[in-house]
Amino acid sequence: MEKKQEVRIKMSRAVSGILSGFEEIVTKTPGLNAAHIELDHLIGETERHSQGQLKDGTDLTAKKNDARVALESGILKICSALAAYATATPNPDLKTFKIKYQLSENQISRMRDMQLFSFAYTVYGDALPYEALLEPFVSEDEVTELKDLADDFNEALPRQRTQQSKSVLSTQNLEEAVDQIDFLLNDTIDVLVKPWETKEPDFFKAVRNARMIVDAATRKTKKPEEKPVAVPEK
Repeated sequence: MEKKQEVRIKMSRAVSGILSGFEEIVTKTPGLNAAHIELDHLIGETERHSQGQLKDGTDLTAKKNDARVALESGILKICSALAAYATATPNPDLKTFKIKYQLSENQISRMRDMQLFSFAYTVYGDALPYEALLEPFVSEDEVTELKDLADDFNEALPRQRTQQSKSVLSTQNLEEAVDQIDFLLNDTIDVLVKPWETKEPDFFKAVRNARMIVDAATRKTKKPEEKPVAVPEK
């Protein structure tokens, strides 16, 4: 939430508090009670959207990154086992694995997310028919684990994107709610309160004071004027 938005919301809550404290006047003022209800509704909307804004997917990004690290490690392990097996076996059909799967960590880490996921399934598909023959390089369980790692990584991707999209939407909705609060105060509540300036001055002044709330942190402190220092005559 931006500082200006926070200030506007604090101000709107203060106005709502004043309207609640002068319930009798609000009730007998045509349209003011309905405007107060709408103001409280919008304040609630800002609270909901600000909470959604905080959930930007950071925790999901960390989980996705951890899943990627695990998948990269699993891929490299199976790739090196396939290359080693292809080097040792007399089967000429598997000699291509020696070249295909001699990959560096850098080559794997440069792959995009979906490219990495697809490649993991390719490696798994090539290793599966020979999983019982890859000992002592890797076990059958480690070959099976590669598919699980790929599936876990793929599942984390849409969750991260969805949460980030929700956070962006919450930011937009928060902006709209704050704009609606400003419009309601300027276009309706201020107009309905104005006639009470002389008949109910305490109520009018209380509302006006609430409308003038400014967060203390945004106030500028005026620096004291520096007095010129007298230079002694020589």
